[in-house]
Amino acid sequence: MTTETWIVYKTENRNDYGWEERMLMPRESLTNILWENWSSEEKPTIPQIGDKTTFRCRDRTRNYKSESEKGLTTHGSDGDWVVTRVEQFISPDTGKQIFICYCKYDPIQPQWSLVNRGANASELLKSEVEV
Repeated sequence: MTTETWIVYKTENRNDYGWEERMLMPRESLTNILWENWSSEEKPTIPQIGDKTTFRCRDRTRNYKSESEKGLTTHGSDGDWVVTRVEQFISPDTGKQIFICYCKYDPIQPQWSLVNRGANASELLKSEVEV
C-alpha cells in the first residue's frame, strides 16, 4: 500500500546562513525551510544522518539548474546543507508520514551531473498516434 510522505529540510535555527533570503510565497514571510520533497512510494527513501564523528554518508539537500531554452531542469548536484537529525511523524488514522530533516550549512564544491528525463506527456501521446 502506498502512502503519501512529505520530507521537509529545514535549518537548525531561523538565523542560520542565508536566513534573509528564505521567504514563503506569496506573503514573503521568512522561513527556515530549505527544501521539500513529496513521495508516494511504498517505501520512500528517508534521509540519513550517517556517522556523526566523520560526517561521512550524510545526506544533503539537492541543487538544480537549467541549461535548457525551455527552462527545464537539466543538471543536479549535492547542496550545501547536510542533514544532522531526522524526526518522523506518522498519522495513526491515514498512515501519512512527515519527516523533518534538520540541516547545518556545510558548503561544498558542486559536482553537476545530467538529470535523466523520460519522455513528456505530449511526446508519449505523439508516439502512440504514429504507431
